[in-house]
Amino acid sequence: YLLNSVNPFRIEGQKAIAFEILQDLDWELPDWIVLPGGNLGNSSAVGKGLQELKALGLIQKTPRLAVVQAAGASPLVRAWSSDQILHPVEAKTLATAIKIGNPVSFPKCLRALSESDGVAVAVSDEMILHAKALVDGCGIGAEPASCATVAGIRMLKETGVIKKTDSVVGVLTGHVLKDPEVVVDYHLHAKVGTISAKSANPPLKVAADIPSIESALFPEG
Repeated sequence: YLLNSVNPFRIEGQKAIAFEILQDLDWELPDWIVLPGGNLGNSSAVGKGLQELKALGLIQKTPRLAVVQAAGASPLVRAWSSDQILHPVEAKTLATAIKIGNPVSFPKCLRALSESDGVAVAVSDEMILHAKALVDGCGIGAEPASCATVAGIRMLKETGVIKKTDSVVGVLTGHVLKDPEVVVDYHLHAKVGTISAKSANPPLKVAADIPSIESALFPEG
């Protein structure tokens, strides 16, 4: 049964992400909702959910959407910054979940971006891995494609698109076990392909007793 993002039932289910975000925030609207972009189903669905909430009068405006793609798989970004027409590309990125050069939900995502005064940006694989190291350090197990969200937020903040005073919700869409070899290579071998792991955090081996573990966790005592 075809259940990629061209399937309307999937889009209808995914739009609940927008509802849950606002519910978790006690219906205080964030300025931005940032998502990774592959087949563009999540961004299309979140945009649809927000527009429906607005039509029902439950919110008066919508947060701006930002869709983040890998630089080697960024047909949306290219279209958004030029002619608004999809030109498929040969996708090249280590972020496998967004390694898509011909996204099926392109028209829906384009509409969601237009309706929300959104943006689409591309980040390099190196930026994605650096963002992933930050996410890893927070104890969150997310795949590289998800961490494109964090890389995109960093870029948008550095370029002034996201202001210091803006509230931002970053959506991480996939579990770390989708690409576990990236975690191993980055933190254990300090390299993923040709990319050096400048934020590698290799595991620390200690004796299997409580004092040794406490000493490792709290070196300052």
